[in-house]
Amino acid sequence: MLKRIGAEESGELKAIASGTLPSGKPVIVNADGTVGIITQTTTGASTPVEVSSADYINDAQAVYDPDTGKIVIAYHRDASNHYYGAAIVGTISGSSISFGSEVKFQANNTQGMNGLSMCYDTSQDKIFIAYGDKQNSQYAAGVVGTVSGTSISFGTTVILNSESVSRTACEFDSSNNKILLAYRRGNAYGGAEVVTLSGSSISSGSVTNFNQGNIRRPGIAFSTAANKFVLVYRDVDNSSRGRYRVATISGTSVSYGGEAALNNVSSTNFSITYDASIDKFLAVYRDSDDSNKIKARVGTLSGTTVSWGSIAVISSGNATFPCVESKGDGTAVITFSDFTTTPVANPRFVVATISGTSVSFSSPVTVASDVNSESGSINSLNFTAYDTVNDKFVYPYNDNPSGQAANSTLDAAVLQIGSTNLTSENYIGMTRGVVSESALSIGATSVVNTGTNGGQAIAYDTNSNRVVIAYKDTSNGHGKAVVGTVSGSGISFGTPVTFNAATTTGLQPSHGIAFDSSNNKVVIVYKDNGNSNYGTAIVGTVDPSDNSISYGSEAVFESAHTTFPNVTFDSSANKVLISYCDYGDSSKGKAIVGTVSGTSISFGSAAEFEAGDVNNETLMSTFDSANNKVVIAYRDGGDSNKGKAVVATVSGTSVSFGTPVEFSATNFFNSSITFDSTNNKIIIVYGDNGNSNYGTAVVGTVSGTAISFGSTVVWNNSESARNSASYSSTADKTIVFFRSGANSDTGRLLELTTSGTSVTASSTQQFSATTTSASSSVFDPDNNVVVNAYIDEGNSTDLETVQVTGTTITRAEVASGQPARLDIIGSVSDNQIGLTAGQQYFVQNNGTISTTAASPSVLAGTAISATELVVKT
Repeated sequence: MLKRIGAEESGELKAIASGTLPSGKPVIVNADGTVGIITQTTTGASTPVEVSSADYINDAQAVYDPDTGKIVIAYHRDASNHYYGAAIVGTISGSSISFGSEVKFQANNTQGMNGLSMCYDTSQDKIFIAYGDKQNSQYAAGVVGTVSGTSISFGTTVILNSESVSRTACEFDSSNNKILLAYRRGNAYGGAEVVTLSGSSISSGSVTNFNQGNIRRPGIAFSTAANKFVLVYRDVDNSSRGRYRVATISGTSVSYGGEAALNNVSSTNFSITYDASIDKFLAVYRDSDDSNKIKARVGTLSGTTVSWGSIAVISSGNATFPCVESKGDGTAVITFSDFTTTPVANPRFVVATISGTSVSFSSPVTVASDVNSESGSINSLNFTAYDTVNDKFVYPYNDNPSGQAANSTLDAAVLQIGSTNLTSENYIGMTRGVVSESALSIGATSVVNTGTNGGQAIAYDTNSNRVVIAYKDTSNGHGKAVVGTVSGSGISFGTPVTFNAATTTGLQPSHGIAFDSSNNKVVIVYKDNGNSNYGTAIVGTVDPSDNSISYGSEAVFESAHTTFPNVTFDSSANKVLISYCDYGDSSKGKAIVGTVSGTSISFGSAAEFEAGDVNNETLMSTFDSANNKVVIAYRDGGDSNKGKAVVATVSGTSVSFGTPVEFSATNFFNSSITFDSTNNKIIIVYGDNGNSNYGTAVVGTVSGTAISFGSTVVWNNSESARNSASYSSTADKTIVFFRSGANSDTGRLLELTTSGTSVTASSTQQFSATTTSASSSVFDPDNNVVVNAYIDEGNSTDLETVQVTGTTITRAEVASGQPARLDIIGSVSDNQIGLTAGQQYFVQNNGTISTTAASPSVLAGTAISATELVVKT
């Protein structure tokens, strides 16, 4: 019940706030009757952890125990040819999982087991594990497990029937409190039997056939609406096509509807799940007739017949072992081994969203790289479990980078589906209260260094609260850095200190310096012309007492001709990632992880992210703190100079990459990149060479190791060069500095506001009345300003700075537990900013409003002026 205070009056409602509510924002009704803000999580995978050490692991299965809130993983293990079955209990905490000790449910023997499967019996609060016992003529066997704390104990193994079985699959019937166990019988027929648990005891009914031919790999799911199962399987005698049958339990017997087609292609590796919230099945399989792609279909059950929607393609090429697990809200996770990067098979997942009889998918997310070689990957389906309390999935998979099955380990990763607490029903209105907006302010200009200067890069040291500018002193070509203190009247600088007493290049805007907040050091990267043009890095320590900087020793990260190095700090891994053009190796794009220790820096091994030519100053990177990924953008000279981006994952001293994604089909130039930490988006700005060098922007969304882009937006209808972009979290705006070709190459700036996957631009303002170049900007969170360092070509090419305070919106707030005043349906919310009259606005999953509908589609209202919104629900 809504916790209202008083009656509605003039479209106003008062309710108790849960959490702090800012004015002028959409709010929802919570399950406890309070009102709160809209929140959103992101999609991704945790760093995998080892479940079981190096050994032959097969048939890893995960299941969730709702009684204890634990994940149980069972598997078949070969310990020096003494095979046994084991299980282990996992506990999710945040985005990580930890495990107790391994417990055997089958003693050591010389044969092992075949086709392990398991499910959870909610009537007994027990885990049921089934398999073919090779030590005992591969008879169907079962055992009951009981979870306690971080361990599991087992009853006595029971032989369910005295015949050889393989590839078992089981599922619990919550209406009859029975388990249906299906498998391939010794005569290759498809058979099933009803299993009943009583404590740790097991009994079973007679086996009946659902297919009297030759089947492989059955999958099974149970409909709580119809109290029926759907079995899917490969019918080998029918050209290996996909078939299904509907099964119904009565007592200890099972009966079937007629056999029918799931598909009419040669297929294998079947898995199926049921979503009770929408009463739909989702089946996945590998299509052997179409390059081994993974495909899916939505099924609707009526009586003993399933009608299937259109076939949807998940993987772009060769993949295997798909498994699907429903979240129960119209979405599901589909995991698979992706061989499109042959000979390496990477474990990946997609988020499936069911709509009616159709299904769509997110971009694939790579869980780990360099895991399985195609020749040595384990021949097993590894099933995923969903933890309903933590709203996380757990994906166990085999890790055998050597390509030898005997050297594989069992790893597990926690998977998160991006979700929101917004639904189509719970939006109630907009919060009242004062909202004010201050205009963008251009502050003082300061001179860093007089005379000729040849490029610079700027960073902000949050430990000393100082800006650090690294630059090339053209008078002698040396690399120098200077420390500055920001104040309202300008920036006061210390004495520049040389870090490389030779010709230094590569300090193109925003690229050659980063602050390592874990070590409170700055890292400068550059091309050392005095040392064979090697890629070099150096660690700097700022002394705020006199605005000085001192350095450790220079360290070479690439012993070859290197161009356009840039560096980004990964605050999740506490490492820096240096990306660069390896000119000595056909100008390929490479990256390397750097570890700062004291005043030194050491490096891992370089990894290639682009085989084409990236020898251009557009090579740049930024850190996405929401997804803990580095995004590298660059011009691909090997592909018509298109603009591309790739997601980099730092793990230890190594880095791996997703697939590069094109965001600009024309010549990509004069670019900059930044991360919008409020909207969790990547913002790339550039001069579009294919469109008269107009200032252009594109918004990127990271999901796992993939990135997708919205449509490009022109923010300046004239030539825009030497662009630099920095995000101000105070203003919630991206400030872009550029040289305006339409205004005699003078320095201009504007603000970009992110909305969904697009941006809108403010009008431009002038920050320099003379010709400018080489802008390099950074956000100072202590003074809430963006500092831009640039070359003033109209003033002897001095190196100068200007500081800008972005347009700032200040919202009154209601504290948690206090009464909140809301504008509800039909009333006018008059504390909005920047709306377009006559335009509809939709509530977004992150709590903003936009002219584009999100999913779910929730109408916030219609604007009648720039500050007024008629609320609709």
